[in-house]
Amino acid sequence: MQPNIIPISSPQDPQLVRYQREFERKSHMRDGYFVAESQFLVQRLLDSPFHIESILVDDQAKIPELPPQRVGQFPIYVLSRSDIKELVGYNFHRGIMACGLRPRRSSIDSVFTDNVPHTSTILAASKIGDFENMGAIIRAACAFGADAILLDDGCADPFARRSLRVSTGHAFKIPIVESEDFNADLTKLAAMGFEHFATVLSDTATPLSEVRRAPRSVLLVGNEGYGLEQETLAHCPHQITIEMQRGSDSLNVAMATGIFLYHFCYMQPTLPADDLA
Repeated sequence: MQPNIIPISSPQDPQLVRYQREFERKSHMRDGYFVAESQFLVQRLLDSPFHIESILVDDQAKIPELPPQRVGQFPIYVLSRSDIKELVGYNFHRGIMACGLRPRRSSIDSVFTDNVPHTSTILAASKIGDFENMGAIIRAACAFGADAILLDDGCADPFARRSLRVSTGHAFKIPIVESEDFNADLTKLAAMGFEHFATVLSDTATPLSEVRRAPRSVLLVGNEGYGLEQETLAHCPHQITIEMQRGSDSLNVAMATGIFLYHFCYMQPTLPADDLA
């Protein structure tokens, strides 16, 4: 079987509509599509289980190496560089994009299709509206071994182009639940035996150096400006913070999340795993 290569002569061709930046802003989150840019991201997408709608290149030489099971699975469009610039609405330098379909996970239940592992870490993020912070948080969660990411409806799209670029494609490697009811999902996790740890800026919070994780832990991070909302904090018996020096009073939320995740993912639980139901 050969790749399905289709030359395109116009940026207005309806086969390319999902690559338009304006279309992405209006419809991608609703319809479940996303666009990945650059050879690196497209290759990571090809190596993932995600469904791919199409690939777009500005030269046939840019067509990536296709895994055998991907050959002939989707069209590969070829459009000139100048026409791609007109299509996407900005100066295009990478020469390759792919349109994929995000998995639909409406509930945290979909992460644990069998039994919940005795030792688990879930990152729960609320009102992280910056795309670059979102991408960096996804990258850290994947790199340090979190089992899943739970996002509320105030978070930036984890599959937006900028989020994917900063995450370096790690969004294709870790379960991401875009929650329809964040606090209900936190309650559900508590019923599964998870303890909730809220990250806060407070003199009364437990310093991270003294925190001992639970076997099943949910680490909650909030908006960089005002933190976690009171309704969310009500789910959290533990409030924790990072000790800082030289009068520093805060860190970038993505950096702080990485520090918290490293502590939680590499620390052994204080209770034997067998004590969990």
